[in-house]
Amino acid sequence: MMLFFGNHGDYEVTCKFLNKEGQRIAKKRVCHNVSKKEARDGMRDYITNRFSDTIDVAQPIRVVAKPAVSK
Repeated sequence: MMLFFGNHGDYEVTCKFLNKEGQRIAKKRVCHNVSKKEARDGMRDYITNRFSDTIDVAQPIRVVAKPAVSK
């Protein structure tokens, strides 16, 4: 039984961070059938795992999730 109804959907998640050379990198994904918090957390996990060797951990990782526009 779900306790919270209506908080799941599709979110377009954008993540901005710096690599070790100081270059800005932005990645964008669409997460389906998740809450906004799950979309942000999933993107943060994806970025830290995928770019673990090149990401500058001293700088913040900015993650923004907004509802995806369906066509």
